[in-house]
Amino acid sequence: MERTFLMIKPDAVQRNLIGEVISRIERKG
Repeated sequence: MERTFLMIKPDAVQRNLIGEVISRIERKG
């Protein structure tokens, strides 16, 4: 369970951060 989470986490975190950045830019724009 933990190993799978660690493998998935980095990719999920990156996508989440990118999505948040895009959302913030769209809100400001």
